[in-house]
Amino acid sequence: MPSEPYIIVNPNANTGKLGKKLDAALALAKEYIGDFEYVVTERPQQEIELAAEAIKKGYKTLIALGGDGTATNMGDAIIGHSDVTLGLLSAGSMCDWHRTHSIPYDLEESLQILAEGHSEKFPAIKCTGDNTNYAFDMTDGGFTGKAAAAAHTEMKWMTIGAIKYNYLALKYILKFKNIPAKVTLDDREPFEVPELTNAFAGVGDDIAGFHVLPSNAEYSQKNKDLGVVIAHGMKGLNRVRLLIKAIPGNHIGMKGVHLDRCRKMIIETAEPLCWENEGEIYSENSTRVEIERIEDAINIIVPKERSYKVDYEEEIYQQKFEESYANRKFEKIDK
Repeated sequence: MPSEPYIIVNPNANTGKLGKKLDAALALAKEYIGDFEYVVTERPQQEIELAAEAIKKGYKTLIALGGDGTATNMGDAIIGHSDVTLGLLSAGSMCDWHRTHSIPYDLEESLQILAEGHSEKFPAIKCTGDNTNYAFDMTDGGFTGKAAAAAHTEMKWMTIGAIKYNYLALKYILKFKNIPAKVTLDDREPFEVPELTNAFAGVGDDIAGFHVLPSNAEYSQKNKDLGVVIAHGMKGLNRVRLLIKAIPGNHIGMKGVHLDRCRKMIIETAEPLCWENEGEIYSENSTRVEIERIEDAINIIVPKERSYKVDYEEEIYQQKFEESYANRKFEKIDK
């Protein structure tokens, strides 16, 4: 049985920059973790296959060298293998999942954490639409899903991931048409959303640089649930305003923004909605998506000591959907 770690590299991470600096990145990794085996992906989502093969060979520590998509695909293969641990090395465009667990957006600093080897169990989010796969930070559907899907085919010349995603988000925020939806949270009475604009569910706070679910990492850990955002009834410049205000998390209390909490969410839409998690598309044709938290699903190497950011009281997640038709005011916690 192999004792060394097994690294799966996505050379296209960070819009191809990782592939150009791969030799230096691997040399740096050797300084911190010693001997290891590695493989470089050649096609999208190959990480799932490669991780499954590594597990069959007996590797117990798998390391994702890339971004959110690389780590998420490997996580899909690791689910169900309680004796396998995942390490996250920050080398992608966003690395939202990494930041949720206080892993710095710096390769050398993330290697330091990896070398310490402290791991903990974390939840996964089972996402079922056209296909079933797992998210480990956040999943979303609507114009953000369309933007994530477009990122695989459009603007391939753009080398700065954040600029590319923000441009596509702006493009599809203007093109997207609101659709009727029914939302069911746990065993509660479903509520109708006449004009769904976007939906999010997650255990983290941020997606692609937007502070979508403020303080959620803290509350999800405490409550063992998911944070939820339902944006509805927004058109034109109001969507742009939502996008801008969501960068620092100031969309809280905005008319047309509802926050909630649950362990399982079902969204049924009048027309198919595009859904993604960490950049990977799992539904484009289905009118029904199920999203469910799975407890203690995966072992992840994280810093021994860390804290989650808390910038709003939990009451922001305890409002009735009907109240979101008007503007409300919530004060940020003064630290």
